[in-house]
Amino acid sequence: MSNRCKVCNAPKVTSIDQINNDGKWECKTCGNLLDAQGHVVQS
Repeated sequence: MSNRCKVCNAPKVTSIDQINNDGKWECKTCGNLLDAQGHVVQS
């Protein structure tokens, strides 16, 4: 599991409300939706 966005290299924010149950998370710097590895799944 990546702790950084692959797009802008921002650190992953780990507060519970910003992480989906399937491991996807939103980068707060560039706004992309990323998978657990930090790859963009939706921009």
